[in-house]
Amino acid sequence: MTDALPGVPASTAVRLIPVFEAKPGFEAELARLLSDLQTASRLDDGCLEYSVFNDAEAPCTFLLYEKWTSSTALDVHNEQQHVKDFLVSAEQVMARDLSVYRPSPAS
Repeated sequence: MTDALPGVPASTAVRLIPVFEAKPGFEAELARLLSDLQTASRLDDGCLEYSVFNDAEAPCTFLLYEKWTSSTALDVHNEQQHVKDFLVSAEQVMARDLSVYRPSPAS
């Protein structure tokens, strides 16, 4: 099984899993901010996947699954105003700095 998409070599695709933890009582606000970010980011050039998840067993914890066509596309995305605005707003409701995992296919 391959994870390559037509026109996107598997070796250039970039995946990220950022993890966010809301301060107690701020879960709904962080969820709203992440939803707005998801909507805007899905329109960015090179975005293949951008989905927000909430941990069912830890309601303060949210994960993003991002997949980009290339590192360049991700870099351009990270410079977009909607990303910068999100980071400023989210900082106020987050319990700690976000963690970012950069998975790659195991085989």
